[in-house]
Amino acid sequence: MLHIPPFFDVVRNSSNHIIKLGGVIAPVLQWFSRTMNVKFEIIPDNIFTVEDNAAGKGLMSYIVEGRAEILLGGVVATHSRFQKLNFPYPLVISQFGLVIPMPSSEVDVNAVWKPFQGQIWIFLVASMTATSLCLYGISHFISEFMKNSERRNNQAHLGKLFEDIGRAFQYSFGVILSQGLLAQGGTSRDQRLTIRVLAGTWCVACFVLVTAYSSVLISFVTSPNYKPLIRSVHDIPKNPQIKITVNRGWSPDLIFSNAAEGTFKYLGDQLRKEPDLRCSVTEECLERVRKGSSAYVQEYRTVQSNIGLDLKKTGKCDFTIAKELFFSFGAGLAVAKNMDIEHYNRGLLKAHQAGLLDLWFKRDMVDASRCLNPMGDVASNKQRVTLAGLSGAFVVLAFGLALSVLCFCGEFISICDENDT
Repeated sequence: MLHIPPFFDVVRNSSNHIIKLGGVIAPVLQWFSRTMNVKFEIIPDNIFTVEDNAAGKGLMSYIVEGRAEILLGGVVATHSRFQKLNFPYPLVISQFGLVIPMPSSEVDVNAVWKPFQGQIWIFLVASMTATSLCLYGISHFISEFMKNSERRNNQAHLGKLFEDIGRAFQYSFGVILSQGLLAQGGTSRDQRLTIRVLAGTWCVACFVLVTAYSSVLISFVTSPNYKPLIRSVHDIPKNPQIKITVNRGWSPDLIFSNAAEGTFKYLGDQLRKEPDLRCSVTEECLERVRKGSSAYVQEYRTVQSNIGLDLKKTGKCDFTIAKELFFSFGAGLAVAKNMDIEHYNRGLLKAHQAGLLDLWFKRDMVDASRCLNPMGDVASNKQRVTLAGLSGAFVVLAFGLALSVLCFCGEFISICDENDT
């Protein structure tokens, strides 16, 4: 009898003997007793593993030696267990979860550029540079051509060049920062159609860009920035400092220890290299996680309940669950290898069909939602503004640039005609 909430809620006395049994397993036992004529008793032995080990016999020995017909609990069907036991329809189909330390909210210094993808920033800088050069070129050459002013010396002319370019850049940069006073001055005293079309087009594009940026920026600035230790079990091999911890002899321990390749083999190598990563009771595993740089592996509903129980005990969230679950499996009861499991399948399927198992789990689950909410991906890629979403602004800008060039050509031809006459 293992203490695995919400499956088992085992209360023991000072002598470590069971005095009370609760959790989902209690109504399941009553269901079997009433509908399938099953007799049961609570085993007084303090056995904490299914398989036999160095410490003594496991719960499987009761089935193998013929002392019992059913092993009832959260027994996961592994390859080694299936060689000696038979598994009817499971009580629950679930996945493993990773308990990790609760991440603290940090200052997100990257929030300034996160609302836009890198492509947009590149296009924005290129557009601002092109607009500034166009404004300078159009304004300067038209002004010089119309005034037909005397040429100054090269040094003075170079200073005037940088001054005009600076004024054009000040205008384009001022508009994108929504600085109206800078925009009012324009790039020069020239108010020809070319300048007005180009400046107006830039203002329209900047209005779309600045509005989109400001609206998305608020979500990045106001939302907490949580950086979890890991997001999935596959992140562990990427960081050698992160260790797993498991209950000794339980399903995750067996699965990782018997894995022949991949991430599971890496985790099994960790357990073989550091046997202390296996804990005798769940509280030891959680304390290791509380100290940081460790992740506790167990069935998802179980880790949820453990986090909820710790929340009730301490009043704060020290743990949460990594975003990605892994390794789907069925858990429930096991019977002798030569037994017919059809009788048990019918009884369990009736309980599932009636919704009883969902009701019992819901009743015995400990609420841990307060500790799980901070793991939401606030800064996910789906919330970013993409280049496709802002393509309209750049199309308007390109149209305005082309129109301004046409206006420039028309005005240049008109000035040439006036000078010729």
